[in-house]
Amino acid sequence: MTPVVAANSEVFAEYSPVYINTDGFLAVISSSGEKVRGYCMEAFTANSANQTGTEFQMNDNTAARYAPPVLDPSNVEFWADGDAAFTETDRGAYCDAASESAGVVTLNLSATTSGQFEVVGLLADFDPNYSADTTKVIVRVAEPQGLGFTQD
Repeated sequence: MTPVVAANSEVFAEYSPVYINTDGFLAVISSSGEKVRGYCMEAFTANSANQTGTEFQMNDNTAARYAPPVLDPSNVEFWADGDAAFTETDRGAYCDAASESAGVVTLNLSATTSGQFEVVGLLADFDPNYSADTTKVIVRVAEPQGLGFTQD
């Protein structure tokens, strides 16, 4: 994907869902309404003056104007923490980001007809190591930033 400079002091976890904010810089999604550009491919904290500088930096995440690698969200499913236990009615429904802390996003599992992510299933259905955890869900992006639409 085309590089986008990270917002000043933004904290990214590996595979954080990210978007281009209204200032034109890459940030971690933290609430509903922010369309998903992709997933940050590394954990780091942007320096406090990252938005300044003269040229992109692709190999030094401590330098100004650092643009981290971002994975296109097309056809990618990933697991995320939900804020409630998964129920079968969540499968195929949509959800939004509920909160973000240190680059880790928690999803609001109130099943709705629109949202940033589509719930595909429960992680425990695919990985027995998580059999007792009913809040880890598998999702995919339903509102990519690269498309100019909203769900009704």
